This record gives sequence, structure tokens and C-alpha cells, in this order.
Amino acid sequence: DTSIVQSFLNLRVSRLHMGAYLCIASNGVPPSISKRVVLRVQFPPMLSISNQLEGAYLGQDVSLECHSEAYPTSINYWTTERGDMIVSVVNFKCTVSMDNGYNKYMMLKIRSVKHSDFGSYKCVAKNSLGETDGVIKLDEIPAPTTVTTTTAAYVTFPATAKKKGGRGKGKNWKERVTENQVLSDFGLEEWRDSDYDLDYTLPSIGPHPARQPPGAYSSASRPSSALKRDNSRWYVVWIPACAVLFHVYS
Repeated sequence: DTSIVQSFLNLRVSRLHMGAYLCIASNGVPPSISKRVVLRVQFPPMLSISNQLEGAYLGQDVSLECHSEAYPTSINYWTTERGDMIVSVVNFKCTVSMDNGYNKYMMLKIRSVKHSDFGSYKCVAKNSLGETDGVIKLDEIPAPTTVTTTTAAYVTFPATAKKKGGRGKGKNWKERVTENQVLSDFGLEEWRDSDYDLDYTLPSIGPHPARQPPGAYSSASRPSSALKRDNSRWYVVWIPACAVLFHVYS
């Protein structure tokens, strides 16, 4: 059997009901069918302003914003507090963007604010059903102060311990040592021949060798020049050392 069913949707409409509606018919046998119906509601312009009081300092860039809704589509513009329409010039820029056919976003950007720019500004929306406006006041605020800070860098060096002086304090015992000058264990200066690189060995202390008659030394047993130099060096070292020890313990 074939039947015809009619469906009705009764609404007491307002601008909030504006939008698309979908009517769907189905009897359990696929496919289902649907019909899309768009509802347009005409209404006069309405304005909303997020900030009715704005602050700016001299030389700052500031933006004033306004949101409007209207259908049919409204005409939107800005005016000064005297009623003069504002157009986009060097320091003023007006922009309007639209969303879903009846929402509009208005923006007035003021570049490098001057004293004459402070005051009230009016955003206006107008269509065939009516007209409305909103006021935004721009006040002067103090410019932010710039604080200059100077950071000083300090470097701390470790303290150097002073060497305590012993006997003979105040005297410069360690003077510049020349190439051939050598300090002994007792702080006494020695003079070393640059050509002498042999290790020094103290002569052994033992019984004196048997005395030989004159002319009895052979070339093998005759003391060499190096040994003579060692003996003279031994006297140079030990005689001043003994004098120092005698002075200390006397």
C-alpha cells in the first residue's frame, strides 16, 4: 500500500533559529531520503563590544574591535565622536570580515597614536530593518618606563700564601742563578764547569795508601786531572758546610 504522510514543524522564530534543518523519511527499507531546508530570519543589526574602554600611550599601535549581527547583511563603518566617517588612511585602517552570512567583525587599527587620536569612536551597523551603534573610548595611559641595569662581573683570585722566612729573614738568598752557578744542599753557591757532566762521588775515607818513593808513580796510578778536580770540589763544598755547622752549634 502507498500512503502519503505530511510533517510540519511549527516555530515561533527568532534570530537564534536561523540555520539549516533536515527532514528525513524512512520506512525500514533502504535507502532513506532527506530534504534540507534553510531558514533565514530577518532582523535588525545587533552589536556587541568586548572592551568599551581602551588605553594606549603616545606612539603605540592600538586596535578597536566590534562584532555585529544582522540579516539582511548590514553596512558597517566607523565614525569619530563628532560623527565624521573614518576611512582607511595613513594612520587609520578599517577592516570588516564576515562569517556565515550575518556575522561581521569590525576592526579599527590606529598606528602611532597621537594626542588628537584620543577620544570616543563609534562602530555603526545599518540594514533595511534598522540601525545600531556602539561606542569605544580611547584614553591615554603613561608610557612604560625603561630601566637600565648594569651587571658588574667580579673575578676572585685565590690568595697566595707567603713563604715564612727562616734564618736570615729579609735577605734575598735565592738570587738569579747563572748557567754555571749551582746551589748546594746548604744554600751555598758552587761553580760548576759546563764541560763537567760526570756524577760526583765522594772519596772513600779509609787508610792512607803506603807512601811511595819519589818517582815511583806509574802512569796508571797517577791521579788524573778529573780526580784532582773532584778533590778540589769536595773541599769547596765541605769546608764552608763545616763552618756553617760550627757556627750553628757553637
